[in-house]
Amino acid sequence: MTSERSYADILAYIDPSQFDWSAYEGTYKGRALITRYTHLVNTCVAYPSQSASELARTALLKLIPLVKSSTWDINTYLWAVSVLFTIVHPGQRWKVSEEMEMDREEDDEGGITKITSRGIPPGEGKEEDGFPDERWITETRDTVAKEVSRLDVELRGYMSNLIKESIRLTQLAFAELAFKVGKVREALNSYAATREYSSTPQHHVDLGLGVVETCLAFNYPAPLSGHIAKLEATLDRLHPPPHAQSKQQAGLSTTASDLRERQAEESRSQAVRRSVMVRAKVGKGLISASQKDWARAGRELGWIEEDEGGLGDWEGKAISTSDLALLSAFYILASSDRGRIRRALLDRATFKSQLDDSQGWIIDLVGAYVDANYGQVMSLLQYSEPILLLNPFLSSCTRSIISSIETRSIIQYVQPFSTIRIQTMTQAFRMEEDKMLDVVEKLIGDGDVGGKIDLIDNILVMDTLDPRAEMFEKALKAGQKSTELAQASLLRMKLTEAGVIVNPYAESLNTEISGKQQQQPLGPEAAATTTTTAVQVPETAMAEDNSAEDVVMHASGEPNGESVA
Repeated sequence: MTSERSYADILAYIDPSQFDWSAYEGTYKGRALITRYTHLVNTCVAYPSQSASELARTALLKLIPLVKSSTWDINTYLWAVSVLFTIVHPGQRWKVSEEMEMDREEDDEGGITKITSRGIPPGEGKEEDGFPDERWITETRDTVAKEVSRLDVELRGYMSNLIKESIRLTQLAFAELAFKVGKVREALNSYAATREYSSTPQHHVDLGLGVVETCLAFNYPAPLSGHIAKLEATLDRLHPPPHAQSKQQAGLSTTASDLRERQAEESRSQAVRRSVMVRAKVGKGLISASQKDWARAGRELGWIEEDEGGLGDWEGKAISTSDLALLSAFYILASSDRGRIRRALLDRATFKSQLDDSQGWIIDLVGAYVDANYGQVMSLLQYSEPILLLNPFLSSCTRSIISSIETRSIIQYVQPFSTIRIQTMTQAFRMEEDKMLDVVEKLIGDGDVGGKIDLIDNILVMDTLDPRAEMFEKALKAGQKSTELAQASLLRMKLTEAGVIVNPYAESLNTEISGKQQQQPLGPEAAATTTTTAVQVPETAMAEDNSAEDVVMHASGEPNGESVA
């Protein structure tokens, strides 16, 4: 199958001179674009080849100026320059000193920005050859130290005077500084410290929004689940959804200006709500994708354009509209039948409008899948492998999601047949016969396909069901159920005619009666109390025994309703 190719072979298939950098960069900017370049370099370094090295070198030459101009992230800068040095000078690496090794242990962010090497370059040279800009490093380090010192002094003063609002704002400033330095965990710790000093729903919304934006910009959705749940709950109180807002009736004293002001306020509230919900839905979709829940990920990401009006001013700060279309297309293909795929993708004009000029192959892939042109599906999946592998959101699940689409294609192909030749399947899927046979054997072994293989004639024999027997079985079950309901209704009707009230809560009634009887006083007054009888009725409606032991009665006196003295 397509997914049997190694990642090194997939990357070697890329022609660096023909690589579409404008499509890869898209509308991304700032930290999100840095994360994108970093992922490409990490992937190419992990699966080396001549074309992968050339691709990584080009990405590093774009990444290094971006880091210097938009961040104070010395850690990522040193990593990028050191990797560039190893690519430009094969077989050589920076010399790692003990002091630098200790700094790496203190600054490492546990995989958020993967550090492969740090140390001292052997000599001096240009930045594009892998030698760092020492002046920028010194100036940036001094700037960060001054900013940290200033905020720390302010925070200590506010803490001593217990000025809650100033403490909250200073902690938010620490979080923004950590974001600019590239330390996502320190940013999350600063956001967590502001929770204690957040006193209004708006404060909690700002806190949750900062956490979500920070994690998504670094493509780090793991800690978002709890934060998104809290953010949505607070948002519902601060800016309720339209259907939950109470409709205020216009009184006699309400003027037209009051109505216009109210409508403008509601419009602003819903605009804020949509802006926050876009981020929450993207976060939930990426969390579901990391758990390989393709169906839920497709639901969360596929309808953002219709539900929330698109990404808006958040475009490119964590994800782009074209990537939303790419992700939703593959998640829906991996989890839905052809009818839903047609409705969710092909028949939606908004989905097609989200695709950029370089993504026409996605429409071809979806159309081929819906039209059962599985040979073209396999070819387009093979074409998509390097694209998915270099995408930060799909890289970790490239193999599994392509395998899921291929498996669903084969299952849909064999379902209408009772027998089919393996050779016919190889022609339909453009695969070798031995590989096709192995795939079918695996599907049968996993229980995805019911059938057996005739190895003599190379024929797949599907397990056939007897529709006549199924129909009789369903009819028998329906008849039994209707008979039970009819007998139950007749029994209740006769009990009602006899003046007996049927209580479906017999056990709770018995417990209540026994408790009351224990509390009743003994003596002549107790004899005058109303007599209550409770007898168990079997729950099954098939019971035909109407004896006193099988009936639950709650009667007050004789059948005519008169009380018994």
